[in-house]
Amino acid sequence: MSIAVVIDISEKIDSFISEKITLKEILLDYYVYFFPWIGLMLSPIFVFLSVIIFTSRLTNNSEIVAMTAGRVSFYRLLVPYMIAAGLLTSIFLVFNHRWLPYSVAKKMEFEDKHKINNTTKTFNNIHFRPAQDTFVYFQNFNEIDTVAYKFALEVIKDKKLLYKVKAERLNWNGKAKAWNLEDYEIRKNLYPGKDSIEVGYKKTMKMPFSSKEFYEAPSYKETMNTYKLNQFIEKEKLKGSENLKFYYAEKHKRTANPIGTIILTLIAVSITTKKTRGGMGLSIVMGLALAGIYFLFLQFSTVFATKGTLDPFIGTWLPNFVFGFIAILLVLFAKK
Repeated sequence: MSIAVVIDISEKIDSFISEKITLKEILLDYYVYFFPWIGLMLSPIFVFLSVIIFTSRLTNNSEIVAMTAGRVSFYRLLVPYMIAAGLLTSIFLVFNHRWLPYSVAKKMEFEDKHKINNTTKTFNNIHFRPAQDTFVYFQNFNEIDTVAYKFALEVIKDKKLLYKVKAERLNWNGKAKAWNLEDYEIRKNLYPGKDSIEVGYKKTMKMPFSSKEFYEAPSYKETMNTYKLNQFIEKEKLKGSENLKFYYAEKHKRTANPIGTIILTLIAVSITTKKTRGGMGLSIVMGLALAGIYFLFLQFSTVFATKGTLDPFIGTWLPNFVFGFIAILLVLFAKK
């Protein structure tokens, strides 16, 4: 975790200096929230390596041999490991679903406030439904200056167009909590066969959405606890959001990552209960290699789930399924 902090400081040092951020702010407003974030991300590796080091020492001191000679079965030997792994997994689950999003929110709030890693985000071809019968389209929207182009809003009920607003340019008016329209056209179907059309250059009017409600950057999914994330997903479904895969992947990852602690614990015990010529050093190298493969697999499958055709649930759980199967084979082999 300290190494991660050093790497993060080296990446952000220019921003810290240019923004004239004090050391107190950096420590208390940023890194105090950075530590839980990086710690929970790497928690399965921490448990995995600690089990490897601890069990390797037992094996090298012939403690495992003494236990098995005293008729302690391998499965009985696994019981305290599974109890400890289960307790840690429960703690990680609570943190991931409830407390970690708060830390991430505070971390990102600091980054946004001081314009760290702040890039202009433009969203193209946006379609969504702010209400059951209301459909909205933007050709593109800039998050920083809240300006949209080629805007259209339609109210359709019983397959009939009742109301339509078009504008070449749309800009959010924060003071009025409304939108400024330019080169607009408003069409109202007041009576069957009769339309009321209003055309103008500038107009301020309220819409059934604000500048922050019709889009959500995928990175901000981490700032919501699971209860709010589920509510947000339902709203995004109604809008027809293109980022649903990111939100589902984040939701499933919060459970899949802690469960990996149990699987990696099984693997760690299985590969270290037999004496090898390399001793503890070989076990640690094997452990690091397996942990690296596990997290690389997790990253690749998550990318395929969010940007490819893979289902988000399968993408986030696939490493656990594969390594769970490997863990079972290793346990059966270790028993012999």
